[in-house]
This record gives sequence, structure tokens and C-alpha cells, in this order.
Amino acid sequence: MTLKQYKDYFKENFKWTDSISTGKIDNNEEKAICFYHSQRNSSYVGVFGGIKNKSTNIKPVTILLRYTKNQNSAEMMAQQIYDFFNERSFFINQKRIFTQMIYSEPINLGTDENNVYEYSIELDFYEER
Repeated sequence: MTLKQYKDYFKENFKWTDSISTGKIDNNEEKAICFYHSQRNSSYVGVFGGIKNKSTNIKPVTILLRYTKNQNSAEMMAQQIYDFFNERSFFINQKRIFTQMIYSEPINLGTDENNVYEYSIELDFYEER
């Protein structure tokens, strides 16, 4: 699966209407979200008998949220997005996806140079092969 496929799934099912992207967030928008390939180090998980015996692929993803200059509304939106993905399973192109959150809540990154609040949500998507 690609980041675009996850972004499109989120946009359609969460009903996100503000700026949304993959790979680079729009820093000019006060309400924006971006899906990134995670920078977390995760070790390779091999399978006895080779890849033909592997049932899932793991895609580590970071979701970056920029959301207003109001801390409370930013935190509430970050939690809504976290709750949307938490323990969720869904289908993309007839392949089942399971979600595992890495942390117990969104990570508050503080504000950027324009005083817009930013949050990070770290998760792994387990993709059916």
C-alpha cells in the first residue's frame, strides 16, 4: 500500500476537508495533515520458510497534524484522529489492514514559528499479503 492510499482512506472515512498531503505538509495552512513514512527504526522481521510464508507486511507511518493556534482544539482534533485509527481494521483494494498505535496518545510537538499547534501520531499498518 502507498501513503496516498492511506491518506485517501482517511480523507474519505474521517471526512477531512482541510489540507491533506503525503511527504510534505503545507506550512501555510493553519489546518493541515500529512502522512509520512515513519523515521522510527524497526527491525526486519523475517519468516521461516521465506517470504511466501509471510502473511502481513508492516508499514510504519507518522501522521503530522497542524491545527489552529488554540491548544485545546488542536489536542481534541489530534485525539479524534488517534481514536479514528486506534485498533481499526479496514480494507484497501480488497486487502485487510490492521492498525497498531505505537504510543498511548498523540504526541504534542508544541507550536511552529507561526504559533500553530502540531501533533504527531505514530502507528503501524499491518497489511495483508
